[in-house]
Amino acid sequence: MRRGDVGDDDEDYDNEDFEEEEEEVDVEVEEDEKVAEEEDKRQGMRARALPVDGDPDFDSGPPVDGFEYLRRVRHEANTVPDVMVSPTIDPRAFDHKQTRGYVPELAGYKPPKCPDCARPDKRWQREFLSDFSDLRARVSRTAARREMSGRPAGGGQGLALASQAALERMNDGEEPEGVSFDLLIGCDELSAGAAFRAHARALASRLAEERDELALGTERSAPARMHARAAWFYALASRVGLPLDAETSASVRALARALATRRSKVTSSSDPSLPHIQVCLAVAGKYFGQFGSEEE
Repeated sequence: MRRGDVGDDDEDYDNEDFEEEEEEVDVEVEEDEKVAEEEDKRQGMRARALPVDGDPDFDSGPPVDGFEYLRRVRHEANTVPDVMVSPTIDPRAFDHKQTRGYVPELAGYKPPKCPDCARPDKRWQREFLSDFSDLRARVSRTAARREMSGRPAGGGQGLALASQAALERMNDGEEPEGVSFDLLIGCDELSAGAAFRAHARALASRLAEERDELALGTERSAPARMHARAAWFYALASRVGLPLDAETSASVRALARALATRRSKVTSSSDPSLPHIQVCLAVAGKYFGQFGSEEE
């Protein structure tokens, strides 16, 4: 993903003026981030039912009134981290108790076996999915802040046009432009879902072409096209809303199976398509739960 390019006119700034403006911008950004963080807490599950002002007075002994008690409760809550992980409990020990059956089983479908050279590292997979979850949270918060600030979102038309242009360029064998962050956070979830489905289907189609090329022994297309398709899928996956609707689930499930089939044909860990396959399969199969095999 890319942000808007900086114009050449910026070079005309005087150094001192530029430094002063930069300091002012840094202060404003820091203040905006603090305000946004407080807004997130008020808008989220940690909203204050009984807000109080001031700091607690621990030197006064037991709380003298309800307000002082609430100040001490708020002080204690602020010292608790948002996420706590037990150092003595292995979460993997409870995997067999997870709810299964989210992915519908189709008669006759047998997941392809993953070759040893293409098997993903479990530790990498866990860290990647954790980072991807954090990315989705940041994108969602940024989009919410933009909406609360009153800035026009522009709907999904801009993303739809950019998505269609990228698909056409990739189908023509040309390198497309990446999806910009402003378009991503400026669109609504319905528009993001429509673009997400389109790129999931296009990526599945491209994987089928690669499979045929491998079977026929013909020269494969440039890996850059696979990278571009995977990049678009990854970016849109960070914006699409949950839970997935039936149509989106079907598209992602079909892609996950196409990815698994393509991975089963890998004969070397140096296959240029393998990193893109692993990333997209982790997102489609593991994060969105559309591939229920242990071979993921």
